[in-house]
Amino acid sequence: MVGVFNSKANAFSQAVAAHDTEAMCSIGLEMLRIGLDESAKPNVSPSFKDMYRKQCLSVAQHLANLARTPATNFAGGHVDSDEVDDPYYKPIQWFSDEVPDLNFSNIIGVQEVKDAFMVDVVAPLRSEFKDIYRKFRGDQLGAQLLLYGPPGTGKTHIVKCLAGALNCQIAVVQTSEVLASVVGVAEKNIRDIFKQAAELDRCIIFFDEIDSICSDRDSEDSRHTKSILTTLLTCMDGFMKTKKEGQLRIIVAATNLPWKLDSALKRGGRFETQIYVPLPDEAAVEKFVSMELEKVPHEDSVTVKGLAERLKGYSGADIKAVMKQIANRPLKREVLNILKTGKPMGEKVTLQDCEEVIKKYINGVTPEVLACFEAYNRGMPVEVIKKMLKGSKG
Repeated sequence: MVGVFNSKANAFSQAVAAHDTEAMCSIGLEMLRIGLDESAKPNVSPSFKDMYRKQCLSVAQHLANLARTPATNFAGGHVDSDEVDDPYYKPIQWFSDEVPDLNFSNIIGVQEVKDAFMVDVVAPLRSEFKDIYRKFRGDQLGAQLLLYGPPGTGKTHIVKCLAGALNCQIAVVQTSEVLASVVGVAEKNIRDIFKQAAELDRCIIFFDEIDSICSDRDSEDSRHTKSILTTLLTCMDGFMKTKKEGQLRIIVAATNLPWKLDSALKRGGRFETQIYVPLPDEAAVEKFVSMELEKVPHEDSVTVKGLAERLKGYSGADIKAVMKQIANRPLKREVLNILKTGKPMGEKVTLQDCEEVIKKYINGVTPEVLACFEAYNRGMPVEVIKKMLKGSKG
């Protein structure tokens, strides 16, 4: 029965978004009947009872507001569902007041990504490129970009650097903050983000892990998020179309699972520009290692070159995590030295420290993960690659 109830909840959310009062009433009443009946059963777990209770309260609030609102207001579809009171909805200030103190020089490696940003976003704003962009793009200003790649490759950091380089306020939207267990709240959050952005002259909206709210509508994963996806697509289209002269509006999304995204999100006029953020190359790995190693005392046998060779195939985030664990080993020894003898003994990072940490550390970016991205980049079905890899293991 939980599946039926969730299906009704999804349909109710779509009715709210479409201001379809007849559907809201019929579906809402059915949800209340199911929720109340299920909550009364002794074999239903407390967590499910709480879910039914919250959903039913939200539906009842929506229906109560419908009853108080003159029918003429709905006839033209002009009622904004944001105006409906919801006891579980709390407004969020999505945009930071401060522009990140970063720029492209703070991005390690990924030159192709920086080049793509330069061509698609930065150069069109510079006077020396004005004529050439007008020749090829007209007066279009702004962009919608999708960053994808293995986890830990610095997609969020890259977008913050872009905001700093362009002097833009940025909303870093973790999709977990958007999602809600109560009907309609996630859609309100989406609309709020774009409303706040519309008040700014220069802004970047960044959706991190967008696959959690925009998975393929034909997949099982999307059964609870279809109305959220619809709301997002509508807001994106309206946001870019209503841009005024001189305004800079950029929407960036990031995902570790681009093959799970709904095709409507990647069509022309939306996230048609997709940028792959790969693992760091050899020079970038050395830079990551050097930045961390120079912070701690280490024996001469511990070199940037040697560590970089061992950490090839790791993401920037994993390299930092490994280096932190390595540094913790002599730190622990020194703390114990002081506790035992009352003084430090000059402990340093050793080759043994490096080897033992790297041996135990689990690299999250496996060859299987990289194979999936290789397949996606070549336009191959990722599911086929997964089945092949699974078969080879068997």
